[in-house]
Amino acid sequence: MKRSVFWAVATALVLSGVSVWAQATESFVGNVKAMTGSSVTVERGALTGVFAVDAKTHVGVRGATAKTQEAQKAGKPGITVADVLHVGDQVRVRYMYNEKSNKMTVSDITVLESLTKK
Repeated sequence: MKRSVFWAVATALVLSGVSVWAQATESFVGNVKAMTGSSVTVERGALTGVFAVDAKTHVGVRGATAKTQEAQKAGKPGITVADVLHVGDQVRVRYMYNEKSNKMTVSDITVLESLTKK
């Protein structure tokens, strides 16, 4: 019974044009090579990924919470990716690929090792 319900739902999704698999989050580990206001370039060996970042992008790095609170006390909305991420940092990027826009949009960046001394 459960199997037939699963196939009925899967068939309905396929026929309606909804792509369940397109929403899968993938990850990429490498070193930050460049950053702009809207993207981060990460390189691992011969592979290079250019990932779109936006205001929803979460960055996990030591000290980010304190920096966010300081910015908010100063009347700013918070910190940006460029405030806490640096060229040379080793990161894990979690992203989703959007076929329509041909972009890899980052949901989360975790700094595994920061090569910058503050």
